[in-house]
Amino acid sequence: MQEQPMTDDEISLMDICEFLVDGWKTILAMTFIGTSIGIVTCMILPEQFEAKALIESARLTGNYISSHAVLAEKMRSPTYYDSKTLAVCTAKDREGSLENLAKSLNPNVAKNSNFVSVSYRAESREDAIRCLEQVLEVVVARQRELATARLSSVLSNLENLRKKADVLRKTVKQLESDRGAQFQFKNIEYSAAALITVTLQSKVQELLATENQIVDIESQLKPPNTEDANFVTPIFASEQRVSPRRSLIVIISAMGSLFLGVLILMLRKVTASIKKQREERQKSADMNA
Repeated sequence: MQEQPMTDDEISLMDICEFLVDGWKTILAMTFIGTSIGIVTCMILPEQFEAKALIESARLTGNYISSHAVLAEKMRSPTYYDSKTLAVCTAKDREGSLENLAKSLNPNVAKNSNFVSVSYRAESREDAIRCLEQVLEVVVARQRELATARLSSVLSNLENLRKKADVLRKTVKQLESDRGAQFQFKNIEYSAAALITVTLQSKVQELLATENQIVDIESQLKPPNTEDANFVTPIFASEQRVSPRRSLIVIISAMGSLFLGVLILMLRKVTASIKKQREERQKSADMNA
């Protein structure tokens, strides 16, 4: 068999070895510089700890003040929060904005649940927890404002029912007295006694129904049917930092700088090759002239 001659476009293993041997200093220098930058970056970046929590919307008489989808949408708006929340959630030596705060909290309706999930990262575990606690205070205050008108209507209805029950009790007491007076005579007017008895029974039934309504509304105004927004479970905040991932940053820096060194070396080789070809063409043109 005849060996096929190698063309100029083909690259042999020997060429690759020569390429690496000639440029190992460049590759090593770039890798060292990139890795050093990665290490310095890791030292500069502040540590970040994350706190997570699930918020349940406030209830009034067994119903949510607002749906959790609506609550999550409101919490994505910077105007939902106040300056106090910004001060609590922002490090003392940094400037923050309500826009960044709303984005950082990332409020979303938890999958297959009636809760709004929120999370926040801070330079310490305690700061992250404190921020979420302040956010809950804002949610509680906002939803109390929404509940004021509805609660006023419920309390007004409850007061009317109590007044009605008082009137019915007086009526029942009077009817019982009248019926007793009727039966004290020997010549009883049965028609009058029967009318009083029927009326008395009707008023007693109405009184019982009214009292049941009062009891039902009063029970609906007690927890858990009526309560402020709250955390479903305690705030979770790991003792381990979530960022920066120092080992990952160093590895990426080292690999990136390695490839950059190879790329620079390749560009240098290509530039030298192009220059050499131009010189050869120029020399050949001079000889032909």
